[in-house]
Amino acid sequence: MDAAIIDLDGTVYRSETVIPGAPEGIKYLRDAGLNVAFVTNSSTKSRRECQDRLASLGIDAAVSEILTSASVTASYVTTAYPHAAVMALGEPALDDELTDAGATLTTNPTAAEVLVVGKDTTFDFETLTRGLQALDSGAAFVGTNGDRTVPTDSGLKPGAGALIAALEYAANQDPEVICGKPNAPMIDVSLETLQTDAANCMVVGDNPETDIAMGRRAGLTTVLVLTGVANRSDSLLNELPPEYVIESLGEISTVLDGS
Repeated sequence: MDAAIIDLDGTVYRSETVIPGAPEGIKYLRDAGLNVAFVTNSSTKSRRECQDRLASLGIDAAVSEILTSASVTASYVTTAYPHAAVMALGEPALDDELTDAGATLTTNPTAAEVLVVGKDTTFDFETLTRGLQALDSGAAFVGTNGDRTVPTDSGLKPGAGALIAALEYAANQDPEVICGKPNAPMIDVSLETLQTDAANCMVVGDNPETDIAMGRRAGLTTVLVLTGVANRSDSLLNELPPEYVIESLGEISTVLDGS
C-alpha cells in the first residue's frame, strides 16, 4: 500500500469541526510513507478554501493534494467540450474552477452548450427554470456529484444530487456524466494525482454510496469510517460492503496492520 484517498466531509471534519482522531490518522498514514490525496465531492469550496480549512484544524495539505468535484468537473468539461459555452448552477467555487480550467461561461440558458450542476444553496424555482431552459435548448447535462445529503454540525442537508435529480425529472433527461465519486472522472484523476494504481491504494470515507462504491468500482482497498452518514446498521453496508469498518480515521493503523 503506497497511497490513500481520504474523503473530507464526514471523515476529516464536519462543517467547521474536526473529527476526533482524524489529524492523528492522517499523520500515521504520512509517517508510514503513503502519499495522500484529499478527495471531496463538495463543489461549493475551492481547493484553496479546503486547504485553509484543513490548516485551521491543524492538518497540512498542499493544494495539489486536494481534489474537489468542482475541479474534476472543470477538467472534464474543458477536455470534452473545449470551445463550448458553459452555464453553471452552483456556488462561486464552481464558476472559479471552470474559469481557471479555461471554460467560457454564460448566464444565458439558450446560449449554453453545456449545463453544469453542482450544489447551490440558493437553488429555487427560478434556478430550476433556467436549468430546464438550457437542457431544452440542447445543452449537454453534466453533474458535479450525486450526493443526496451532506453531514453538517446541525444535521444532514441536501447535496448536489438532490438538485440534479430535480432537473433530471423536470427535463426527463439523465446527466451525460456525474464527475465526482464514485464515477470514473474522479477515480482517474485521483490515481493520476497519487501516481499509483488501484492495487496499491486505499480509499477512506464515510459514505457507502460514494467512497465505498468508488473503491469497489476501481479495485481499491475500501475503508468505511462511522463518523458521517453511515452506521453499522445501515442497509447499504450489506449492498456495498467495505473491506474494513472503523470507528474513525484515528483507527487507520488497524487497516495498515491488517493489509
